[in-house]
Amino acid sequence: MVRIIMSGCNGHMGQVISGLVEKDADAEIVAGIDIVDNRDNGYPVFTDIDACDVEADVIVDFSVAQAVDGVLAYALKRKMPLVLCTTGLSEKQLEDVKTA
Repeated sequence: MVRIIMSGCNGHMGQVISGLVEKDADAEIVAGIDIVDNRDNGYPVFTDIDACDVEADVIVDFSVAQAVDGVLAYALKRKMPLVLCTTGLSEKQLEDVKTA
């Protein structure tokens, strides 16, 4: 089973992905990251990605451009694959993603 951290879990697309994964027997969202923890998602939600201590296989990011630096740093530190779906990245962020 693929264990997923869902970054941007409380936004529209985060909720869409959460619903899709819930129906997939081969995947599970084990933690969420969002600046606002205002929903019961059935998994723990961290408002600070660095506080997330849940073991996972991959991060799926549907957050905002301002959060991408922290998500990328978290993924690099833990040598964890990152599916980056956030748009509106700066040229520097795009370079950082290419470098990673």
